[in-house]
Amino acid sequence: MAKLEYLSEHLNALLASLSDAEKRKFAMMIARKIRASQSQRITRQQNPDGSSYTPRKNLRARKGKIKQKMFMKLKTAKFMKIEKIQDGVTIGFDQRVSRLARIHQDGLIDTLKYNGRTFKVRYAQRILLGFTDAEIEMFENEVFNFIDKK
Repeated sequence: MAKLEYLSEHLNALLASLSDAEKRKFAMMIARKIRASQSQRITRQQNPDGSSYTPRKNLRARKGKIKQKMFMKLKTAKFMKIEKIQDGVTIGFDQRVSRLARIHQDGLIDTLKYNGRTFKVRYAQRILLGFTDAEIEMFENEVFNFIDKK
């Protein structure tokens, strides 16, 4: 564990030596790569730990009908936004879809209306945003590459 703490301290020292403009440029570059990686993982229908999403229940599925994968529109750059903040960047969902994403991310209960009736439905937890081991390793490699180029 001491080696990891040393690495973290070393990376922080290297990043502290960058100018504000370089930090912003680096943060946006990393955010774009992580967003692309998250999008690919959502396409594969996997949680960050590598397990598959719980399949959705489709009570009205017709025999032979091809089911569309979940979150295909949600994973696009139109909805998965990168936002600049004072200390760096955040990756999250557009306001219009953030409620839907939060319900699936946390496995919450939602109220649905269908044919004039109201139902309460508990959704299975499907983690849309979260770091995989590969993304953490990619981040560390990008820090070293960025510092090397400087």
